[in-house]
Amino acid sequence: MQKVTANIHLKNIFENALAFKALTGTKLCAVVKANAYGHGAEEVVNAIEGVADCFAVALIEEGLSIQTAACGKDVLVFTPPLNEEECLYCLKSGLLVTVPDLFTARLVLRTCRKYRLRARTHLKINTGMNRYGMNVSTLGKVCTLFRLEEQIKVEGIYSHLYSTERPLADKQRKEFARAVEVCRRYFPSVCAHLGGTTAALLGKEFHFDMTRIGIGLYGYFPNGQLEGKTPLKLRKGMTVYATTVTNRKYSRGGVGYGKLPVEPPKEISVCRFGYADGFLRKRENGVCGAEKQVNNLCMDVCLRSGHSRRGQTVVVMADAEDTAKMTGTISYEVLCAATRRAEFVYDYE
Repeated sequence: MQKVTANIHLKNIFENALAFKALTGTKLCAVVKANAYGHGAEEVVNAIEGVADCFAVALIEEGLSIQTAACGKDVLVFTPPLNEEECLYCLKSGLLVTVPDLFTARLVLRTCRKYRLRARTHLKINTGMNRYGMNVSTLGKVCTLFRLEEQIKVEGIYSHLYSTERPLADKQRKEFARAVEVCRRYFPSVCAHLGGTTAALLGKEFHFDMTRIGIGLYGYFPNGQLEGKTPLKLRKGMTVYATTVTNRKYSRGGVGYGKLPVEPPKEISVCRFGYADGFLRKRENGVCGAEKQVNNLCMDVCLRSGHSRRGQTVVVMADAEDTAKMTGTISYEVLCAATRRAEFVYDYE
């Protein structure tokens, strides 16, 4: 078949997980949202289940899809339930529920009482990201609400760093530590986790009881930052290939869509990948071999100058950070897009 092929290097992801666990000496929460950043969530969970202590996803559906692969380990859902129906899915399946405000706290409590169910929760603190999360004054109210409820178990408290700049990171850490202190007056054994890959790399004072490793699992430093400033050596989790479909000589007219090159190539190689496969349409799109592209990508086809054997596979994405730098984005976006309609091939060696 002629789909783009994503080779997923599961051994590299496994080794990255081991490296982070050794670095922090804490519990490891493996973040596998967005189909494990485009790497295939179920296969990644299967590969690292023996290393990870728990998993985290963005959506309830994502959590449900990996529960079998997780082999009974906890799955935390970052997005809080919006209504009773969503709350029921979490409670009945045993997913860990994020509680970031009084609305969600009351929703969870009301649902538990109505259906005589138990909820396991992690409280979300806002230390500056301003997405989900409560301040310390609200935290006290939520803790008071849950304190005597046997149907609700508060197992964790967490936040997320919005900046890796040291002064700002330290400020957020102190705010989070204060929230943890308040929470532990009510729930002494609560598991505290501040951040993800960045927090793991900033130092032990950021590690608390657990670190949530996302982009680092897949071989990348957050936004390229801290690379070379830590002894940690990460291995890339993905290489993406496309197939040469045919070669042709230029005869007349244009070369794909867009402006005709000043000097059209004498020979054109037609490669089976396009912007529908998750790559930017523009010619300067950061894929491997982009210097040979003679025009913008078509939806399903890339035209390159020169000859390439029919059926030959070529690498189009080997380092998402390189691609991100060339296109003004971040490795996260590149990885999630690059396997949009790819065939996955898993490499365990």
